[in-house]
Amino acid sequence: MVLRGANSSAAIAGQYEIYDIGNNAILAGYLLGQAGTDYQFAGLGRFFDGDTVDMMLGSASTGAFEIYDISNNNITNAAAPGAVGLNWQVGGFGNFSSLGESDMILRNTSTGGLEVYDINNNQLTSAASVGMVGLDWQIIGTGNFSSVPGETDMMMRNTKTGGLEVYDIANNQITGAAFLGTVGLDWQFAGIAPVHAAGASDLVLRNVNTGAFEVYDIANNQITGAAPLGSVGLDWQLGGFAADPPTASGTFTDMSNDQLVQAMAGFGGGSGTADNLNIAALGADTVTAAVADDTATCMTVVVSENPIASKGGFVFSIKKTRPGKRSG
Repeated sequence: MVLRGANSSAAIAGQYEIYDIGNNAILAGYLLGQAGTDYQFAGLGRFFDGDTVDMMLGSASTGAFEIYDISNNNITNAAAPGAVGLNWQVGGFGNFSSLGESDMILRNTSTGGLEVYDINNNQLTSAASVGMVGLDWQIIGTGNFSSVPGETDMMMRNTKTGGLEVYDIANNQITGAAFLGTVGLDWQFAGIAPVHAAGASDLVLRNVNTGAFEVYDIANNQITGAAPLGSVGLDWQLGGFAADPPTASGTFTDMSNDQLVQAMAGFGGGSGTADNLNIAALGADTVTAAVADDTATCMTVVVSENPIASKGGFVFSIKKTRPGKRSG
């Protein structure tokens, strides 16, 4: 789990800490370093030749990106891959190029245009326009919704109707689209995670009025099942999802054979509409993510206050025994 110090707290503003998690407990905590408060968390990926899980930050004032390579809970290298216009917002990371990379998809907030940037060895190696979608549709997550091995697809939600649409992406092109259905706007995006099976990309929503969680199983671009996961008080905000147990020691080490679970929560949303919540928007003060690939899925919940200052929060497992059962 990665946490960021809030800009409103002078002592820890822009400070990043990493917490190793195993067996539903925080095993150790480490200070990664401090970045300028203008640089905000953008996402995690294998940007340096796929060897480790690295962190990308983005400048809210210049559009510049910075990559920090992370190994054994330490920043081992930094690189500046480039900058984009401020009207381009990070939508997610995944293998859009079909080259096994962690590529980045951006969305133009003025036109609805979508652009993919291929990333390798901490550099932007190419860019491709993948089309344009109306601004009523917002990116809410990326994952392997098509069930095509190795593919990373994009999910969008209509902010007016609650409709869900999947776009299959391969070789930096949209290869197909499928409408999944409509969910009421009081259900807000919580994350994409392998809930029903290892390697799956299922959709988790949370009711903004009750705190209830609901999972929608997705395979072959269709919703194949749904189940309630339980409820948590509204003063608790979701941090992210990760498989339990991880296939490595729990540290940010060599994860080249694992699935990157990029399920980021939106801190500050209460409208029920989608706002690129799978990747924390520039300006978010708290983020969490994890790497894993196994049979059960854990959900990390943090208090709505600054978690670094308070050290508050807990982790519990969602065991796949029967729908709605929750342990921990």
